[in-house]
Amino acid sequence: MNPFTEHPRRQGVTYQAHPLFATGIALRLLNSVIAFTLHAIFPCIGIKRSLDLESTTAFLRGRNAWIESMKSDAAQVHAGNSSGLLQEHMR
Repeated sequence: MNPFTEHPRRQGVTYQAHPLFATGIALRLLNSVIAFTLHAIFPCIGIKRSLDLESTTAFLRGRNAWIESMKSDAAQVHAGNSSGLLQEHMR
């Protein structure tokens, strides 16, 4: 199996969608890292609510839930149980 496509396939996303998903997470985390680094050096600079630990944790949990649902859908499709997947995602 192609090492470039195996992991995205197991995750239930296309090879083209995988870098968008991973880069989105990386950029969000990079913004948090920059905010916390600036705050560490200059305590007077606050951390925006959208970049604090609670928000970052919620973001990561949400992205993880999404990729887990895609992985579950991919497993169902590979097992031949694709009926109802569209209705499930439309809820």
